[in-house]
Amino acid sequence: MTTMRYFLSVLIFLPILSFAQLGGKTGYSFLDVPVAARQASVGGYNVSILDRDVAMGYSNPALLNDSIDKNISFTYQPFYADIKKSTLFGARRLKDDKGVVSVGINYFSYGKIDQMDATGTSTGVVFNPQEFALVGGYAKSLGPFSMGVNAKMVYSSMAGYNASAFMVDFGTLYKHPTQQLTVGLVFKNVGFNLNNYVKGDAVNLPFDIQLGATYKPEHMPLRFSITTHHLYKFDIAYNDPAINVKVNIDGTVSSIESTFSDKLLRHFVIGGEFLFTKNVQARFGYNFLMRRELKFQDRAAAAGLSWGFMIRVKKFDIEFTRAYYSIKGGTSFFTLGLNMHEWKKK
Repeated sequence: MTTMRYFLSVLIFLPILSFAQLGGKTGYSFLDVPVAARQASVGGYNVSILDRDVAMGYSNPALLNDSIDKNISFTYQPFYADIKKSTLFGARRLKDDKGVVSVGINYFSYGKIDQMDATGTSTGVVFNPQEFALVGGYAKSLGPFSMGVNAKMVYSSMAGYNASAFMVDFGTLYKHPTQQLTVGLVFKNVGFNLNNYVKGDAVNLPFDIQLGATYKPEHMPLRFSITTHHLYKFDIAYNDPAINVKVNIDGTVSSIESTFSDKLLRHFVIGGEFLFTKNVQARFGYNFLMRRELKFQDRAAAAGLSWGFMIRVKKFDIEFTRAYYSIKGGTSFFTLGLNMHEWKKK
């Protein structure tokens, strides 16, 4: 337990090390949307669950491991309105213990949108904004550590304006030699623009640093995760000047600033998996940032919460997740996983 206390201490105090204020908004924000049901069910962020799920390699390339050899994962997410997201990932173990490679695509479609003029009248032009990322990953184990890298070619098309970029994720994973404890660290979306929507106006890349730990007590069917994100800046709170205000006794209005504890908690995501059997799992997650940013002023309902399950039926892993973003409801993730080894004819 000493090891576990050490890593939990690191997770708690790392966000305090940087006090940079929240910067400008970034482009390619679709890269931050969970790519599979499992990631969404445990809160949307996780860099430390080591299992046979090839899609987890998108969160942290160091999670690519020998058990996902010839695994394929397909996810479909009907988002709000006509927005849809789909992903496909596969992996292969190299010979002679040279590591694991993966390939995948992360595709986001915003549906058909009618172009309007300044008066709100349709011009008759219909466009279909879309974004995607082609991903190639590699990981290699070195004793209790694993090192991995994802290379991503990213493209975005918005109403005749196009942008593209090249990004890389660098990840590492520590696996405790005797306990079921894993700790992951990843630097995400390090790269540069290849083309901008507007010449000379560079798109800000969605850079992030994430650190997380997953621990399963020896005699409990529960795998528990704590993940921190945006570790390169402390204050990531957005105070809406139209909402976060109070009326003083003299009738003047002043803004309500976020407290230190509120700013700290926004970096944390908590998730868990109940491992009933190897064929049945139930999952849950709580995202502090999402809870605070997407709640209404008077109530939050289920914003920031998520739940899901996995059922293994014959040769398929069937996964479902429901993630809630506001009191108006949530969105669902459907993931189908399979292993090509199991489909080989004997």
